[in-house]
Amino acid sequence: MEYLDYIDHISEISLRIILYLLFLWIHGHAPFIRHIEEDELWMYRYPSVPSIVPKNVLLIVIIVGPVVMFLIEYFHNRRIEDIVKGMYALSLIYALNAVLTVTLKLLVGRPRPNFFIRCFPDGYGTDIDNCTGEYKSHMDGRKSFPSAHTTFAFSGMFFMTIRMFYLLKIREPIRGKGFRCLLCSFPLIIAILIAVSRTCDYNHHYSDVIAGALMGSFIAYNIYYIYFPKLYEPKYVTET
Repeated sequence: MEYLDYIDHISEISLRIILYLLFLWIHGHAPFIRHIEEDELWMYRYPSVPSIVPKNVLLIVIIVGPVVMFLIEYFHNRRIEDIVKGMYALSLIYALNAVLTVTLKLLVGRPRPNFFIRCFPDGYGTDIDNCTGEYKSHMDGRKSFPSAHTTFAFSGMFFMTIRMFYLLKIREPIRGKGFRCLLCSFPLIIAILIAVSRTCDYNHHYSDVIAGALMGSFIAYNIYYIYFPKLYEPKYVTET
């Protein structure tokens, strides 16, 4: 490995550490306290129930899925440089997604559908600006937009779908294209199910998950093509 390669790796790793520290710093701040009118309270009176997809399950999905894909790719192509580029791309996707998501949550300060019960655990209260519930819980209740579960699910799964398009040679005239397309769609199906679950357990509004899906996909799409050439470029076309 040449000297410049070492410098490049150090810069890549340093960037992700900086973004992670920035995320932690931003996350430690309180969200914008958005005023809620009494006639709006019906939107935030949904019950507080356990998450259908807990955070630890989400982490397993967005980490284990790509890792399995990288391992299969390596054993098939034996190109460690593509695996390294893929890991750099995915880690940057997650880092940028984390910083942007937490920043928007704090700036927007939109209450969750179950905010009222977070604010008043006993179910009684009118002064929304003076909650009686646990501070951490009702402050988290003001971080509805966008859905972090959705942004991370779509950023990771959309990355997998784009990468699988190349690995399964979707654009080439080959047999079994329908089956290959189904395999490429599977990560996005998982992302959609995770996103929908956030409305079913009353942690997010529909607009939260729609915005999260668009944001996660946009970040994944652009970062992927920074590290990898487009699928239709000559480098990725098999000669016939």
